[in-house]
Amino acid sequence: GEVRATVRLASDFVSNYYEYQIPLKVSPWSNSTDADAIWPEVNNLDLELAKLSQLKQRRNLCDTCSPILPYMEMDGANYISVVGNPNLGDVRSVLIGVYNPKNDGLSKCVEVWFNEMRLTDFDEKGGYAAMARMDVQLADLGTISVSGNMHTAGFGNIDQRVNERFRDNYLQYDVAANLDLGKLLPKSAGISVPVYAGYSQSVSNPEYDPYDLDIKLKDKLRMARSEAERDSIKRDAQDFTSIKSLNFTNVRKLNQGNNKLKLWSIENFDLSYSFSQMNAHNPLIENDVLTKHRGGLGYNYAGQSKFLTPFKKLFKSKSKWLDLLRDFNLNYVPSIISFRADITRQFGATRIRNVGGDGTYKLPETYNKYFTFDRYYGLKWDLTRSLTIDFNAVNNARID
Repeated sequence: GEVRATVRLASDFVSNYYEYQIPLKVSPWSNSTDADAIWPEVNNLDLELAKLSQLKQRRNLCDTCSPILPYMEMDGANYISVVGNPNLGDVRSVLIGVYNPKNDGLSKCVEVWFNEMRLTDFDEKGGYAAMARMDVQLADLGTISVSGNMHTAGFGNIDQRVNERFRDNYLQYDVAANLDLGKLLPKSAGISVPVYAGYSQSVSNPEYDPYDLDIKLKDKLRMARSEAERDSIKRDAQDFTSIKSLNFTNVRKLNQGNNKLKLWSIENFDLSYSFSQMNAHNPLIENDVLTKHRGGLGYNYAGQSKFLTPFKKLFKSKSKWLDLLRDFNLNYVPSIISFRADITRQFGATRIRNVGGDGTYKLPETYNKYFTFDRYYGLKWDLTRSLTIDFNAVNNARID
């Protein structure tokens, strides 16, 4: 008991570490070959690693304890202590040594054996996983699809090691509807309204707190002092992503074949609109929102060529010299006239989390935004059977 063997587990050995001390019993000076006499059983270190993180949690709940001073408790006849904010997830080295607890200035002369370090009795609890999908056909109106999958911490393949299995409780689901709402209107209206609406969400709750990698999240939530603190701890630890989307694509009035389309016919026009929003947060990003709007107006006219041959009947002679005049033709109907205008607006805001802060100071947001207005023009005109004009133009505008 005059000297102790000490073991420190840490990322650094000065400000953040766990320490375990064993008062050593000196073996007798003899020629004994008995292993227990040469190395007494009380000198063996048998430590449950969970005790280290539990000690840190008790220290954190102590209002009068300072994190920069050693916080020590007894573990049977041994001593267990913590300084700072170490965690077993960051351990890169182990310090071993001999400690003189009396610190009386008197020298001690001992020989200590640190024979072996062995890690045993892994927590090999299993987990489970599931997936499901359902598709519903709503006659000619469209389809609705629902799917989801999940797994719990500990789930993995039979041949995977403990540290290769999932370490989070994960839930993900999608709901999507692909419909033609024009089917709800009278058939005589002849309106097509294709709609896609979808929502997806994925939530990953880690088994261990991302800031204290040796403390389970459920233990940290259980020790929260208030409901608000509990919600804050859970949100900070979660990896959350949700996506909303709504699309109206090529909404138009159908040509039911009763009339030939004119330049001004409403059937030549189509409308489109889409909306999407992604919302995410995780232990490093406090908030990440990206919203997109896009609207479009299109016009497309396909004409039926009508060629005039004014000199065909005027010159009835079969002379080849008059073929040029006889075959002269002119088309006064354009083949294709097209126009499209697209407006796209995006706004994104991302705020990085101030890890370790008390919440009073937030890091500034960064933005990802643009607003554009693009126009596309097209014209194709078969002026004659042998002469065609093709014209295209694009105008891109950025709105500030």
